[in-house]
Amino acid sequence: MKRFGIFLCFDVDGIIDDYIYYMLDDICQNLEELIIVSNGYLNEESMSRLKKYTEHDIVIRDNVGFDAGAWRDVILNVGFIKLTKFDEIILFNDSFFGPIYPFKEMFDKMDGEDVDYWGITNHGEAPNSRDLCPYGYRPRYLQTYFLAFRKKLVKSVEFQEYWANLPDYETFEDLAFKHGAVFTKYFEDLGYKWKSYVESGDLEGPREKAMSFHTYDMYNMVTNRGLPVLKRKAFKLPRDIHLRYNMASDISNTIKYIEENTDYDTSLIYKYFLRTMEPSQLVDILNLVKIIPKNQPFQYSTDKKVLLVVHLYYDDLWEYAFNYLKNVPKYIDILITTDSLNKKKFFEDNISKNLENHSKVLKIESRGRDMAALLVGAHDIVKDYDYFCFMHDKKSQGKEFITVGATFRDILWENNLASPEYINGIVREFDNNPSLGLIVPPRVYHGTYFHSYVNNYWTLCYDEVLNLLDKMNINSKISRNAPPLAIGNCFWAKYDALKPLFELNWDYDDFPQEPMPADGTVSHALERIHGYVAASEGYYTEFVMTDEYARSEYFNKSYMFSSTIKNFIAHGSGFFTYRHGFFGFVDSIKNNFRKRIGK
Repeated sequence: MKRFGIFLCFDVDGIIDDYIYYMLDDICQNLEELIIVSNGYLNEESMSRLKKYTEHDIVIRDNVGFDAGAWRDVILNVGFIKLTKFDEIILFNDSFFGPIYPFKEMFDKMDGEDVDYWGITNHGEAPNSRDLCPYGYRPRYLQTYFLAFRKKLVKSVEFQEYWANLPDYETFEDLAFKHGAVFTKYFEDLGYKWKSYVESGDLEGPREKAMSFHTYDMYNMVTNRGLPVLKRKAFKLPRDIHLRYNMASDISNTIKYIEENTDYDTSLIYKYFLRTMEPSQLVDILNLVKIIPKNQPFQYSTDKKVLLVVHLYYDDLWEYAFNYLKNVPKYIDILITTDSLNKKKFFEDNISKNLENHSKVLKIESRGRDMAALLVGAHDIVKDYDYFCFMHDKKSQGKEFITVGATFRDILWENNLASPEYINGIVREFDNNPSLGLIVPPRVYHGTYFHSYVNNYWTLCYDEVLNLLDKMNINSKISRNAPPLAIGNCFWAKYDALKPLFELNWDYDDFPQEPMPADGTVSHALERIHGYVAASEGYYTEFVMTDEYARSEYFNKSYMFSSTIKNFIAHGSGFFTYRHGFFGFVDSIKNNFRKRIGK
């Protein structure tokens, strides 16, 4: 078929991401002609790269009427005389990733269908919203991110009048209920035939149970029904929404399937969200955690250069550290930093000489503690490696019990250096995932660390983190309402993921003198900044833990959750009622507190 395409894009920063170029590369093989329209400014680079896909000028317009308004303006400007010379008109926007499977497969199949218009997916009948839909309910409809119209329909007076009279809807809800939910039935009632490429009618239930299958049944749609695209919106919904429909594992399972069974490069997805989303949101929605067995036999080698930097200060913790350093495979070099010549000599005699790795002990200035050790003392050494791990001995002197701080230290060391096999698993994670830049141990919440956990770990550091990001010209999607990914300053990283941090060319004078305040310094801010720096370079972060730790983590979280529910039930009626899911339970908490404070 001879096809004419109209593509709509919109980005608040005027950026066209690589996933869009990939999509255009594929779909343009199926189009004779394409017009590109942007609802807003495009930067110079994006304009230049888009020009290769069209012989027309790129249309720049205000973001009025959303995608339907843009399509309408182009349709009316091109004119129906020209459009009716094509067999099919394709309207599509930038709200999806793909194609996972080549669009040619989809077009070839739909070419054989006796229809007048079609789309990739459809939505089942659903309830109305504020009486917006003129039918009194939402009929089954083609979802409008991708629509195709055959010549018979395009030539019709009804089709031409529909677009000529389409208003500029001011809210997305108006657009959805007055256009998206109307369009399909309107032309169906006129006798025109339609179909969706991915069939889901057999899954649809009564109106009150309507759902978007490409969002909440994504894995099934992709693996069993050939869905060639992933909607961006699915990734942006909070976890409690997904928990209404499944275990909130559907998206992560889909990504894994795509990586293992298709040619689609999922780094295109990561890069878009790392630019536009607060980094911990991506970690949460994709379940970015790796549980690595501690004692399972596992041999591994890499062609990458790997370094462990460990800062040792406390005399009474050197044996503790040495027991973990003995786990480090021989192919990983070790750099020990410390703050005095006496300690340097001691660590050379008692640690370095007893390791089989290529190792070195470096004396640094006694200012800035672990952060200065990494960013100043080890600066010129780390830059020659592809991957590195940073560790330091740790005492939390101000905690209520000595065991509380010691357990935090155990979490950091055990989940970074548990065994040779475990460390091999971490290195393999980096090798197998080009977009993975930072691997961190799990967050801590035992003892009075729970207070920091509840308050997203920001304590006094948030503004200082913003200042540091500004110095690196990083415009991160950082939020005080979301926790930083890295806590404790013990982690694994690709050097390139944290390169901007090293390029600030730190000096010891940049760090506070002793006695260092307990919070709010540049050192405390640096402890929390790594995930944002990695995201700015296009790398995502992943949590890592041993199988043993994961077992405790599971039961601790289960206990804390169940205890919370029991106390709500015991101390107030109405917090939990029959058939409430988690989403309903959370809403009931909000509503009960509003009632109690009179709001």
